[in-house]
Amino acid sequence: MISVPIAVNNYYFRTQLELFWFNHKATYGEYAARGKLRAVIVKRNTVAEQTKDICEWAGDIPHVMADAYFDVRKDLTNPAYLPINIQLGLSQVIAAFDDEQVIEVLDCDMFHLRPHPDLTVEDNELIVADIYEEWHLKSLTDHKDVIAPFFKNEGNYYNGGFVPIIGKAKTFKKLLPDWIELHKRIVDAQSDGNLQWWAGMYSLQAACENNAVRMRAMDLCYVPGINALNDDHYIAHYSVDQKFNKKTWPSIDVSSFEKNEYYSRVLEWMRHEKILAEDALPRGW
Repeated sequence: MISVPIAVNNYYFRTQLELFWFNHKATYGEYAARGKLRAVIVKRNTVAEQTKDICEWAGDIPHVMADAYFDVRKDLTNPAYLPINIQLGLSQVIAAFDDEQVIEVLDCDMFHLRPHPDLTVEDNELIVADIYEEWHLKSLTDHKDVIAPFFKNEGNYYNGGFVPIIGKAKTFKKLLPDWIELHKRIVDAQSDGNLQWWAGMYSLQAACENNAVRMRAMDLCYVPGINALNDDHYIAHYSVDQKFNKKTWPSIDVSSFEKNEYYSRVLEWMRHEKILAEDALPRGW
């Protein structure tokens, strides 16, 4: 499996991708980690930013540079389309993967806690974490009306899952055109800011439905503040963690950290980055 996190060439994403890479090397060893990562770094996030063709901070992180969504598609001018950088970034590198290669598409605010499980992925299948459905997506219930108007099938293929999104490269190649177009159409059809922001998640559901790609749910991902860490969670998604809060970084109160593998990994990285003293530990550790 090759991990494909989508980042942007700025300080905000630099922190996230460096944390990801630090833990990838800790999990797989430095040599093996290089063959198990292909980060996509988008050259800029907004039209006002300067295009940066080279990522000066990427160092030894295996990566590919990609154009921003509005530079690829001149019709994508609404700032609400911003999360479409995931699909359009992926679309610029997907051809480089062999059709049978299993890849793991990720938000950048994630990292591996332990080696990924040995998964058998079928053709026309995505393995996903479905925690997002009950948490806020509700694409099977309260918010089904967001995607049902775009369905070509009966609603039997999707499940409200999202990252990690694990599948064969050929499955992503099949899905990407619809995933991109449906994202745009869902944003255009909605006025609710949250529903627009989650349009990349909703459009994946609709794209899988329309292309008869079955989403298979597995309990693979720890989301601090949403679920409880267990031995099946090989990856963490700290998108809403209020303790290791990406919005307040580098101002972090480590005294609130629970004693577990996830926060241990964060502490190791913070010490490595000299954010904490080498022997610093939260109270009670």
